[in-house]
Amino acid sequence: MSEEVKLSESDTEFEEKVFLVADEVLTILRELSQENQKQISSKSIAEKMVWKGTLKGLLRNKTAQASPETAKDSPSKELESLSNISDMVLNRFSELAPAALTDELSDLKDSIVKDSALHGSTEWLDSPINFVKRYIESLVRKNSDLEDFMQQAMSYLAETESHVAGEMNSHKEKFENDNAFADSLTANMNELGQNISVAPELGDIKSALLGKIQNINRKVETKKEEDLTRLKDTEDILIQMGRKMSEIKREADEIRKKSQAIEFESIRDTLTGLFNRRAYDDRITETLANLERYDVQASIMICDIDFFKKINDTHGHKVGDIALKKMASLLKDRLRTNDFIARFGGEEFAIVLPHTGLEGARVAGEGIRAFIDKSKFSYMGEEIPLTISVGVSEFKKGDDDTSAFERADKALYLAKQSGRNLVKTDQDLP
Repeated sequence: MSEEVKLSESDTEFEEKVFLVADEVLTILRELSQENQKQISSKSIAEKMVWKGTLKGLLRNKTAQASPETAKDSPSKELESLSNISDMVLNRFSELAPAALTDELSDLKDSIVKDSALHGSTEWLDSPINFVKRYIESLVRKNSDLEDFMQQAMSYLAETESHVAGEMNSHKEKFENDNAFADSLTANMNELGQNISVAPELGDIKSALLGKIQNINRKVETKKEEDLTRLKDTEDILIQMGRKMSEIKREADEIRKKSQAIEFESIRDTLTGLFNRRAYDDRITETLANLERYDVQASIMICDIDFFKKINDTHGHKVGDIALKKMASLLKDRLRTNDFIARFGGEEFAIVLPHTGLEGARVAGEGIRAFIDKSKFSYMGEEIPLTISVGVSEFKKGDDDTSAFERADKALYLAKQSGRNLVKTDQDLP
């Protein structure tokens, strides 16, 4: 957003260079992460930057434009540049940082503001880079946990499959044994019939009959013992399978919770709990589709906290973070349940109002502005002014994913120029 004082041409040029370097560092960090670099350091980042040539071009520019007078002040200006670059990297990264690192991020931001906190030029770069590296390592650990579970689950499933296959083979073997037993009984009965039919005397018939009956009884007893053993083996297998299935269910519940937590983190701003840029992009795509297909009206509001830099500089970044949380709470309290609120970046919030035209969005923006203006924000007994400027635009057919935002952003800039704590729409633009 616009600064509180008008920047000179040289300041603006420097700010653009800082943004360029910050974006370059973040791009390189993403590349190193995707390349599964286990050690990310300022050296590896510097090597990438030298290879890309961006920083080299900036330094060559700076050297060419430097005068003998400004050369005397180069050490302090270098530290100031490094401080600005470090601060820019952390600001760009703040909306991605996990909740566990929020306090540390605020402390690091405050330390960069103080010249005495960091002495060497390496520290200015290493401090934010190490912070970002820890975040990347936390993502690697999460991915590793998921991978470990999947491997364990696959092992359980393979073992279960083995048990099932064994049980199927056991049933097949039992079926074959039953058939063999039945065949044996049939054969004994047939043989008994033949013996009876050819036996010359009653004693011979009796002897043959008793022998065959004893033979059948032995086979029946053997079959009963085999069935009991097989039944016990089957019960043991079913108990083991039950335990494994319980373990898989427990692990599946854990991974489901982890997946839900990761999904929540991926679309939420960890500081304020509001939606983040990723969720915002998805909602804009959905909003434009509904407008094109079903003529569903919608508008967008861009809200920016007035003099937020002053809050940070005067009270520290921790108080600035508290102010952002307070703003998020006020926005949620004032807006409708189906309104979409996202922290777009820094102290800027984007709000999508479905089924709302430009005039309705302007009225809603004025209501939010007045509500926040009347609210009290204090820290350690000191009341701190907290107001917002608002820019409003309505989505139009033919808009792409940035058109409406850019119109609302220009209206917001007009509200800032006109004195802040105001609501402007894109129709107010010259």
